[in-house]
Amino acid sequence: MRKILSAAMAALLATTTMAFAAPVTLKLAHFWPMGAGPHKDFTVNWTNEITECSGGEITFEFYTAGTQLGNVTKLEDVLRAGLVDVAHGLNHLPRNRFTTATIMDTPLLAKSAYANSMTLWTLFEEGLISKPYDGIKVLALHAHNAGLIHTKEKAVKTPDDLKGMRIRAPSPAAAMMLEELGAVPVGVPPGDTYEVISKGTADGTIFPWEGVAAFKLAEILDYSSDLKLNAASFWFAMNENKYNSLSDSQRKCVDDASGEKLVKQTGAYWDTWDAPGLEQTKAEGSEIFVPDEAQQAAWTEAMKPVIAKYHESLKADGFDNVEETYARAQELMAEYQAEYEAQK
Repeated sequence: MRKILSAAMAALLATTTMAFAAPVTLKLAHFWPMGAGPHKDFTVNWTNEITECSGGEITFEFYTAGTQLGNVTKLEDVLRAGLVDVAHGLNHLPRNRFTTATIMDTPLLAKSAYANSMTLWTLFEEGLISKPYDGIKVLALHAHNAGLIHTKEKAVKTPDDLKGMRIRAPSPAAAMMLEELGAVPVGVPPGDTYEVISKGTADGTIFPWEGVAAFKLAEILDYSSDLKLNAASFWFAMNENKYNSLSDSQRKCVDDASGEKLVKQTGAYWDTWDAPGLEQTKAEGSEIFVPDEAQQAAWTEAMKPVIAKYHESLKADGFDNVEETYARAQELMAEYQAEYEAQK
């Protein structure tokens, strides 16, 4: 009888513990200003959903651009060390960390943010790019809409137009592409782009429309070339030990707000974030160049040796299954882009 009562009391205690899990405040770090869309929409909406789901048991502290923990080059390190509990970073910074995800940086692969993000997530779920993320709880992978070349004084319409131009490069892949086409990559952080262009240190930059709005570039640019040459990608993850320390119900709240559901949301987010940049560019009277079929074919031909060289660089960085992953990414991109266009 005593054993039965003890078992019943143990079960009651377990139920009570589950029902009244200890409150937890999670430290979340990223590199965007708090006024930027990725914070106001992506981060805040995600945290609000989890706080509501958990009945207030989970709350968050934010460490953003300008804080020590919001340094983009250190986000993975502080996450793995447990100095923060959740982080949102770039896959190519620091270099040679999440190399497999930078298959998305392959010139001309990227399409819409929806297709780019779902392609990355599926590659991760299928195990083709997942190895570098071992030891952290990945909540989402995503990428922005395919980028444009924005320039001052001279338009870029053909590959030859880039020769001799100084263009801010957002990633190692973009820098390699620019060099192969005869341009000079300028390596500065996004926040310094306005200064280097306005002072003439750079002739232009590669950004999605969102970057044009975020850094007020429309007022100093004259041309935008919608060549869809590249896209940067991002990781969003939680410290694995912290995730495992949560109660079952708390982990379920995190899981329900993350994964494919969150990845799909980023496509719509980026479309929203891009709109002001396009509107501001039009309002300033800048020329927007969209290549026709023949012009796009010239860019495709020019990119072939660039793509081959970039993939060789990924192999040198330890990415063994580049060809398999790239072929699968092309298949997925076509599938998800068709989905995106059908939804419009």
